[in-house]
Amino acid sequence: MSTIEFWNRPSPLQNLLKLQRLLGLWKWQRWDENDSWNWLKRFYPFALHLPLTFTLIVLTWLEILTSNDLEQTGRVIYMALTMLPLLIKLINIWYRRIEAHHFMDELMKCIETEDMHLLKNEEIYFKRIFYAYLGGALTVALFGFVSVFLQDTYELPFSYYVPFEWRNPERYLYAWGYNVLAMTLSCTTNSMLDTMGCYFMFQIGLLYRFLNIRLLTLQKKPERDALPELRRIFQRHAQVRLLTRQCELLVSPYVLSQVVLSAFIICFSGYRLVQMGWQENPGLFLATLQFEAVMIVQIFLPCYYGNQLTINANQLTNSVFNTNWLEYSVKTRKELICYMEFLKRPVKVRAGIFFEIGLPIFMKTINNAYSFFALLLNLSR
Repeated sequence: MSTIEFWNRPSPLQNLLKLQRLLGLWKWQRWDENDSWNWLKRFYPFALHLPLTFTLIVLTWLEILTSNDLEQTGRVIYMALTMLPLLIKLINIWYRRIEAHHFMDELMKCIETEDMHLLKNEEIYFKRIFYAYLGGALTVALFGFVSVFLQDTYELPFSYYVPFEWRNPERYLYAWGYNVLAMTLSCTTNSMLDTMGCYFMFQIGLLYRFLNIRLLTLQKKPERDALPELRRIFQRHAQVRLLTRQCELLVSPYVLSQVVLSAFIICFSGYRLVQMGWQENPGLFLATLQFEAVMIVQIFLPCYYGNQLTINANQLTNSVFNTNWLEYSVKTRKELICYMEFLKRPVKVRAGIFFEIGLPIFMKTINNAYSFFALLLNLSR
């Protein structure tokens, strides 16, 4: 049974990978030592993100540190906190770019030809979810860019420190234009990095699901036909467990930072909604409301795919038990018992050493956000 080469197979997600390369997030597919463009490939990510993403993050925090207006600080801090996980995600994927590329290749070696139909259908569903997520994130940015023109005063869509006087017709467009470029890049980059981490867990979860399907197909097979397939499943499972640990290494830093800061981000943006009011600025109010929804989705997606990975892995015990093991020889049953002992070690993707990535941590994050929000409202009164 042949395996699939990822870079040569048709995939609904190839466009996402191309976009990630354009954003400087993914290693180039081909690297020729004699290619005169190697220097551009090497420095392109830094040339793109240093003047825009990194500079915007610094200027946003500089605005907080230099502002004497508490209300202005409240308008900026939720966005500054949002961009901190982006900084961690960028550094993580640049530092582990080769490992991520190798991990993707190893993933595809575990996918066999007969799995392709189910894989393509699941990837189409995955693609729709993340196009909707990316569209929602960019819509938030678009509403913010446009809503400022509906106000009587000069305001920036997403406030940051501007080293010159910009509240006049001559210079406002310079500050606004940089804000649009840097925030669009940051928003797209953040969404793509979320997509990458969730895709890793999505693929690992599918590999465990494929193992379950193969075990279930052995229910009516005699031992002579089932034994070779069982041993292939044992070997494949060992490979998938190793890939699970590699996946944890890649996604752990970004999920940890996202979960830790999401409660504060959701809290501060909700508090801003309460303070802003609908009638004061309908466009900005709607943009902030959309931002709140996108932030909840952003933390939900990795928790969901981490949860699915754990469910599919834990289902293997039931799948083994549902095989025709009662009619197998003593030697084969001993092998199955050893395999089930191996399955007793739970498969979980952890964020750092603090918590497991799954739906329980999502619910805890939302509860913490609500607690902080209620506390902030009480203090403001």
